[in-house]
Amino acid sequence: MTGFDSASKEREAHYPDRGYNLIEIDMLKPPGEALTRIGHSLRLSDISIPQTTELTDYVVYDKHGDGYGREDVSESPTSNGGGEIAELIETIQSSGGREQRIALAQLAKAVENEPERGVDAIPVLTAELQTVDVELQAESLYILSTIADEYPEQITPAADEVIPLLDQESHSELIADTIEIIAAIAEYEPDAVVDAVPKLAIVLQDGSAADPMVLTTLKRIADVYPDTVVPVTPELISYVEQGNDAHRTGAIAVLGMLSKEYPHIAEEMIPTATELLDAENYMLRANAAGLLADLSDEYPADVRASIPRAVELLEDDDEKVRYNATSILARVAKQYPEDVESAVPSIIDVLDDEFEYSRSNACWALGYLEADSALQALEEREQTDSSEEVRHAADQAIQMIESGSE
Repeated sequence: MTGFDSASKEREAHYPDRGYNLIEIDMLKPPGEALTRIGHSLRLSDISIPQTTELTDYVVYDKHGDGYGREDVSESPTSNGGGEIAELIETIQSSGGREQRIALAQLAKAVENEPERGVDAIPVLTAELQTVDVELQAESLYILSTIADEYPEQITPAADEVIPLLDQESHSELIADTIEIIAAIAEYEPDAVVDAVPKLAIVLQDGSAADPMVLTTLKRIADVYPDTVVPVTPELISYVEQGNDAHRTGAIAVLGMLSKEYPHIAEEMIPTATELLDAENYMLRANAAGLLADLSDEYPADVRASIPRAVELLEDDDEKVRYNATSILARVAKQYPEDVESAVPSIIDVLDDEFEYSRSNACWALGYLEADSALQALEEREQTDSSEEVRHAADQAIQMIESGSE
């Protein structure tokens, strides 16, 4: 076999099945032994090619055998190069193969720090999502996800083309960027991605690194269309019971959102949420307390077991934890004042909390408890508090206490 044949076979052996391989070329080795794969990515723009030395060179291969050098992927158009961006868009739209891939990679580099530069490319990138070429899909999705973070309103029209890419057969990197886009749209216009909910549920069932963002997306949709997310309840409960802290935190947040309209779906979570009031993760503690607060209106008797821990959380370092703890106490006090009565001194102390909504909740709790010992502190809040809401709550609490003592 000639040196040329050896080099050709060695080169072909380094062509990837998908994506791009970064190859190191050792100039001191003979053909057939000179190439070593040192990197791989589904996106060309994600590969950083080292500087060439006297003895070492580098090349990137795609599955078609096309090669790419440092100048192809390491440079992006200048910030003032509006014409260059237009040329890249034209190349993406009208060409194919190596030229198109380089244009996509350069556009990806251009939008990383200046996403507004890619807005005009959205229609062309959306069209590329229909291709069967996973590398083109991956590069296009990455660019769209970068733009979506800053300009979700511009990406929203692409929702119908993005959602199908959540299908199970999609590459994991495609799913991650797809979820990023859907999450951004969900925050801006949730009705545009309601149809994604069943697919997001499947992603949760399968488990992936993108699950926290899936949960964020479901929460944003549930905020406006809770009925569409209710069918995902089994997956959410599973995450609370078995997931890590990030998954539990996100799942409880979604359940809390749903329980405002459908409290029955989370009733079984009351014991678990009560246990999670002891979680080391402050966000998990906060969300567990928030879920219990949401369920207190419908199931105050079941939430009573959390009262001792809720009283302790009035001194938590986290503002949201303290607020949700006061919400539990106020709502249970309305139905079962005897269970909260011993906490009156601690609740009076909350009237000095920095967070106005905690102070407001404390006022309501003291009113429901008809706490005579709190009258002086409540009168001070009613007269001097900087928050109109707190002043109103203090006034209502004073009236409840005075009417109860008549």
